This record gives sequence, C-alpha cells and structure tokens, in this order.
Amino acid sequence: MKWGKKKLSWLTGFILVISLSMITLPANAHNLWLGLDHYDYQVGGTAKVFLYLAHSLPFADLGKPEKMKEFFYLDPSGKRKDFVLKKPDPESFFNEVGVPLNLEEEGTYLASAVMKPVFMTMTPEGRKMQSKKGLSNALSCRYVEFFAKAIFHAGKPGGDAYKTVLGQTIEVVPQKDPCLLKAGDYLPVKVLFQGKPLLGEYVHATYVGFSTREDYAFTTRTGNNGIARIRITNPGIWLIKVPHKKPYGDESECDTGQYASIMTFEVK
Repeated sequence: MKWGKKKLSWLTGFILVISLSMITLPANAHNLWLGLDHYDYQVGGTAKVFLYLAHSLPFADLGKPEKMKEFFYLDPSGKRKDFVLKKPDPESFFNEVGVPLNLEEEGTYLASAVMKPVFMTMTPEGRKMQSKKGLSNALSCRYVEFFAKAIFHAGKPGGDAYKTVLGQTIEVVPQKDPCLLKAGDYLPVKVLFQGKPLLGEYVHATYVGFSTREDYAFTTRTGNNGIARIRITNPGIWLIKVPHKKPYGDESECDTGQYASIMTFEVK
C-alpha cells in the first residue's frame, strides 16, 4: 500500500484526536477525533471536517457527534467560528459526513472538539452512565472529560491562533507553530490542567505509520513549567496525547477524574 497516492482515503479522517478510554489510558483506549481531509490548503479553499473513533491508529470507525459538547475553530487572527457535525450517512461516507470550513484568511488555523463530560459507575448489574449518587450498589465511578485540537494552515503558516489557550480542563498548547516543523525539529508544548501548568505528567507522541497499535514513537514528561519537548523524528501526521487521572474530590459522587487532551498536525 503506497502512502503518496492514497494518503489514504481513511487518512482523510485523521486530524483531531481525543483519547476516549472506557477502561484505561493509554492501553486499549479508544481514540476519538475530528479529521480533516488534509492539512495544507490554498487561501479561499475549504477544509472538510470528520468525526472518527478507533482503538489504534490509523484505522477508523465513524464517531458520534451527539456525544460531543462543541466543535469550533480559530482563524489565524484568533476569531472563533463554531460549526456543527451531523450524524454520518453510511451510504455517502466521504461526501456527506464532512462539514466544510471556509479558509478565507492566510495563516495557521486551530480546530477543537470537546466531548460532553460523563460519569461512568460500575455496579453488580453493569455500567451506569451516572455518578454514584442515587445508587446504593456502586462499586466504582469515573468522571471523564476529553478534548482535542488539530492544527492546519491555508497558504503560508502564520499568526498566533495555534497557541491560544482555550481554557479547557486539560490542554496541550504548542509553543511553536507545528505547521512550520520539519523532521528533526523539537516541538515544545505546554500542558495545562485547570489553567495551571501540569508538572511531571507523561506526554506521548507518535505518527501515522509508526504502529497500528497504541505504541508511541516518543514519550517524555512535563517539567516544572509544564513544558515538554517532543522530538519530531519523521515527516507525516503526528499525534500528541496527554492523559491525566486524579481523585475526583467528592467520593460520595465519584472516585476518579479521568482527563485527556490530544493534538494532531502534519509535518512535511
């Protein structure tokens, strides 16, 4: 199978990745993402956005837009524009699922997806999608929030939208424009949790073609300032994932908070 010609039709759904794990992170996790048909466009062109779900990269199944809280993108000047994804039409996979984004301004764009927060409580009868409150037989509970970003450009990359802090619970903020990277470069990213630098957390990075399982080409940890440096070893579509777990804070409601942020981009 050749990458050049096919980049592949299923790769049209790769850009935005959110780690959605129903069991653990990172092993055997689902990865949920908004995908773009590609990452570099002409000014005045149209980017097409898709929603996908998979256990490992790059294989994809259609995701469920109704599980999401919001979709939006920032143009290079930082102006926010919301959009809506509709449910997929299996009879018209690539033509009807995608939502077009008009790229009227030259520069680097940032797109984001936010999943609706959910409680998942295990009981002897199975999993309940609610907190422990009101359940007399709750065994354990997890509260889940996941976020995603994708970075792409029209014409020449530029502007500061890519490093905008969106105020998400957990967030990966690149400190350099990913659209300008080449193989061999380092990408510094700042990881924030509840608006503050997240210290000592694992940051995983990989690219399409490295593995068809959840293996990573590069893993590091954030420093005292919340910054991690990712070595970009190869050209291609890259994914950076930061999973984070902590006690929920109110054991009467839930036990564990589970959070993840994933950012994707392409390196030429």
